[in-house]
Amino acid sequence: MMIAKQHSCPKLLQLLMMIFITLGFIHATYGGYLVGVGSSDMTGPAADVNMMGYGSLDQHSAGIHFRLRARTFIVAEDPKGPRFAFVNLDAGMASQLVTIKVLERLKKRYGDLYNEDNLAISGIHSHAGPGGYLQYYLYTITTAGFVPQSFDAIVTAVEMSIVQAHENLKPGSVFVNKGESILRLCVNMGKHA
Repeated sequence: MMIAKQHSCPKLLQLLMMIFITLGFIHATYGGYLVGVGSSDMTGPAADVNMMGYGSLDQHSAGIHFRLRARTFIVAEDPKGPRFAFVNLDAGMASQLVTIKVLERLKKRYGDLYNEDNLAISGIHSHAGPGGYLQYYLYTITTAGFVPQSFDAIVTAVEMSIVQAHENLKPGSVFVNKGESILRLCVNMGKHA
């Protein structure tokens, strides 16, 4: 029995070496990036604020059904090198003012590491969150103006989700996939809309 174990050990080592060599090849070919993710609560006022994008002045929020999040994904070439940060908001949209304030805060933390060329903030086009955070008058008509609580909650959440993603950068890979789209899979509005 002892001889059989001695013979299987080199085979196991060979197998492990092949796995590590393959993983190293895959990392060298496709990896070489640092990837970080972060998430932060951006719910804002729970009640008595018109929800973003609704055209009815009488419609106001009356509680929290579920918390809203800012989610960040960062891909960097090295810890202090070039990077791209994408933030997705559970909100109708982002705004230039939110981006400006977030960049001001990030500059205090990280200098020029994050800027308008490598930060994208986007919304999922949800109307289920509070409004009043955009700087444009048209969007604040139904919210009776700018709502600092909404704005501050979003800016803070975006900043904190970026900080979390930045602090969680780990070796990772980026893959691009291509496939056929399935017609009408992403339809979220009726034809009459």
